[in-house]
Amino acid sequence: MLLLALLGAAVASPGIHPVPVGTPAPAFEARTPEGRPGAGTWTDADATVVLFFATWCQPCHRTLRELGEIRQTVGPHLRVLLIDAGDDPAAVRRFVAENPIPEGAVVLDDLSGSDRQRWGCQMFPTLFLVDRAGTVRYVNLGWGDGSQAKYLRRVHNVLGDSGRSAPAGHPNPPDAGR
Repeated sequence: MLLLALLGAAVASPGIHPVPVGTPAPAFEARTPEGRPGAGTWTDADATVVLFFATWCQPCHRTLRELGEIRQTVGPHLRVLLIDAGDDPAAVRRFVAENPIPEGAVVLDDLSGSDRQRWGCQMFPTLFLVDRAGTVRYVNLGWGDGSQAKYLRRVHNVLGDSGRSAPAGHPNPPDAGR
C-alpha cells in the first residue's frame, strides 16, 4: 500500500496495458470541464505531455507542480494535456482554480473512462510523451523523487536538444523509452 501511495493510486483495470512506445497515440473523446472538445492536434507543439490524473490523487498534485516547472523550462515547444479521471466537472474546475497547473495546459474530463481505457491508464499519475508526428515516445507510471529531472531529459530528447537546460549533476544519456 505504501508503494501505491508513493507512485500513485491504482485503478482497477486488469488486462489493460499502456499504449506501447513507438506506436501512434490514440485519439481523445474527453472534453473540457465546460463540455467543449479541446485536445487539438499533435502538430500544435513540438511535443505533448498527456497526463492522466485525478483531483484526489496526492502524487498527481506534485506531478502537476513539477510538470509546470518543466513547461517553464522548455516553453511553448511543450504542450500539456491534463486528462482528469472522471471527477465531477465542477470539482475539476474548482481544482484547476485552486491549484497550480502548467502554463497553457488544456484540461479535459474523461467522464466515461474511454480515454483511460484506450490509452491503457492503470494508475495515477500516468504520463505519455508524444512527438509532433503523434507517436508515443515515452510512458511514465507514477511520480516521485527524481521524476522531474528524468522527465525533463526525456522531453529534451524528444525535442532534439537534450543538452540544453539539463539539471546539474544529471547526465543526459539517450533514453530507452521507459
